[in-house]
Amino acid sequence: MTTTPVRLSTVVMHHPARSWLLDGLLSSCARLDPRVVLDPRPDDFASPLRTAKVAWAAVSEDATHHMVLQDDIRLADGFSAQLLALLARHPDRALTLYTSWHTPQNSYLVRLAAVLGAPLAPLSAREWTPTLGLVLPAARARQLAAFLAEFPDEARDDDWLVLTFLRRLGSPVLATVPHLVDHTESGTLAGHPGRFHATLFQAEQPVPQTHWASAPELEDALTERASLRGPRAFTVELSGSRCLLRLLSADRGEPAEHTFGWYWHDWCHLVGAAPDRIAEGFDRYLRTAACPPWPAVEVWAASYLLGADAAAVARGLPPYDPPDASRPDFVHRAVATWIRSGLRESDLTRLGDAGLRALTEVGVAAVAAGSQDPLERGR
Repeated sequence: MTTTPVRLSTVVMHHPARSWLLDGLLSSCARLDPRVVLDPRPDDFASPLRTAKVAWAAVSEDATHHMVLQDDIRLADGFSAQLLALLARHPDRALTLYTSWHTPQNSYLVRLAAVLGAPLAPLSAREWTPTLGLVLPAARARQLAAFLAEFPDEARDDDWLVLTFLRRLGSPVLATVPHLVDHTESGTLAGHPGRFHATLFQAEQPVPQTHWASAPELEDALTERASLRGPRAFTVELSGSRCLLRLLSADRGEPAEHTFGWYWHDWCHLVGAAPDRIAEGFDRYLRTAACPPWPAVEVWAASYLLGADAAAVARGLPPYDPPDASRPDFVHRAVATWIRSGLRESDLTRLGDAGLRALTEVGVAAVAAGSQDPLERGR
């Protein structure tokens, strides 16, 4: 195996309102010698872009790579060693270490990669780039800094501008699977509502470094799927305790965060799935396993479609065996975060921890069932 020597420069974007988070974060990545970049005008209006400009311009002179972390995160155990091993294997990539568990496109693409055992998930070129933890080759980081400097602080959101920059370069963003960064419960200074957590966080048990080995044919297939072109231009959502399809078109110009979706049973034939077969699979499951009432069928439908989609992506590829035994656990955790981010608060409260665990088992079983029933383009 050939790896590239990595000289990583690391900075943390910091706002004084989060000073209580800073020491722990710096300690958890001390091996990387992180530097703190302060918001230049912390008493002014909230603007992640204002600090991002400074952070991306702070590339060390001899660095091969530059990483920008935001200050409201926690890092996976063994973060520094995992990251350096990852960069040595994938030195030319734009890598994000996090996606939010409920983003309409990217979280689904990460779950798709998790089902297939891929170490990296190509992300959408139509949805904002997750910037809580982002690593670029040093030359590209300097180019990004120059690009961001052209925009006023009032543009506020650095994630859309990073997406625009990388899309112009034809440089796709890939997310690590699992993620090495998670969001804390500290809320957002920019005022974005809701709770934010990783789609699939590594947490306490580091994966072996061999996990990050390349799977080029699988990655190519996932990249094509992430392009969201053609007859499978869709993602699946759990939102408001319902399974919805997000049917996508590059020509419609829809905002990525719009809240409208199509109910799965009425419309999944458009993406190559048979709704009656999905429902029949749920009925068979009920004969052999106890599960909570509503919204179990919605979790089953979403997870079944995920499994069927993954099987369609992998069709025709040589068998791929991940180099470690983490894949089943990744599927379990990816389903669990889907449920916790996609159910109504009233349903989460009613189900409690035991009900949510049972519902996760429903989803895992549905992924397995869907994997035996690949989506058909011509349906």
